[in-house]
Amino acid sequence: MSLFDSLKEKAAELLGGAGDKVSELTGVDLSGAADQATQATGGLAETGQGLAENATTAGQGAVDQATTAGQGAVDSATAAGQGAVDSTGAFGDAATGLAGNAIDPNARG
Repeated sequence: MSLFDSLKEKAAELLGGAGDKVSELTGVDLSGAADQATQATGGLAETGQGLAENATTAGQGAVDQATTAGQGAVDSATAAGQGAVDSTGAFGDAATGLAGNAIDPNARG
């Protein structure tokens, strides 16, 4: 049972008891008024439950968007890092090639 259902039942119980006491003291039948108040309380409880569900859905959407954005940032940083590694590797290969051409390990002399 949700919190809103519990509140609705308690409100109906209190209103019913209060209506009975007023009817005893005044002789005026308030059972219809208590029923209307109970229905209104039920509508409020349902509205509150709907608001809570909407807030939960919106919050989950925000979490999902933040997760997606964070993953995109990680992917971009990984790609940039890999590009730097590839560039450094190519530069190292070029430097090794130049050094290899300048020094002849078979030269005697």
